[in-house]
Amino acid sequence: MRRYKKNKVKSPSVRLRYPLTKSISLVGLMGSGKTTVGVRLARKLGVAFVDSDAEIEVAAGHTVSEIFEKFGEDDFRNGERKVIDRLISDKPMVLGTGGGAFMDRDTRKNLKDRTITVWLKANIDLLVERTSRRDTRPLLRAGNPEKILRDLAKKRYPIYGQADITVETGVGPHEKVVNDIIAKLNDYLAAEKHQQDPNGPRNTPQKVRQKHTRRYPPKKVRPQRSPVEKSPGKEA
Repeated sequence: MRRYKKNKVKSPSVRLRYPLTKSISLVGLMGSGKTTVGVRLARKLGVAFVDSDAEIEVAAGHTVSEIFEKFGEDDFRNGERKVIDRLISDKPMVLGTGGGAFMDRDTRKNLKDRTITVWLKANIDLLVERTSRRDTRPLLRAGNPEKILRDLAKKRYPIYGQADITVETGVGPHEKVVNDIIAKLNDYLAAEKHQQDPNGPRNTPQKVRQKHTRRYPPKKVRPQRSPVEKSPGKEA
């Protein structure tokens, strides 16, 4: 039997309708797709993607796991707070944050005041499957990963819910998640613009290209003689 490949249905592309004047911070539990989605989102918006954990490792000269093991979580959070503050002081970017960054009160306030925060929300079963692929999560080494993730979700999800935007992530294509984020960014920025200028239009008017048609002068029509008219000739 001949097998045919299923055609992948691409999600319709969504464009940002407003200029991006501040960074977008992605928050959520480990495995929610902050890096994978963040890279694609940044590419589509034409800005840089920066991973805060990677920047912390460069600044500290140690991996995240090593920092946790040698110095403890409190020391890691202190360094994380400083690095994130430095990053969001730069030009607009897409910033992928660590799972615990938004739980820190000072970091959370800084992100909410100076960036647009987006929570990538995923179900626990999916997070367990994703995080099992790599053994680089310090918090998951202390016991049963699934139980730890469920406990973290119970504690952190109410805090993540304070983000400006929430987007559900699942097993679908990453492009769909990116489009969902941009669509919600448009709504968020439109509401923000309306709040700043209540008398202005809610949406930026889009230019519509007019179709130009060539105009021709009306065609001259020669008058025709009526069939009832007498033809020229001698009168009777």
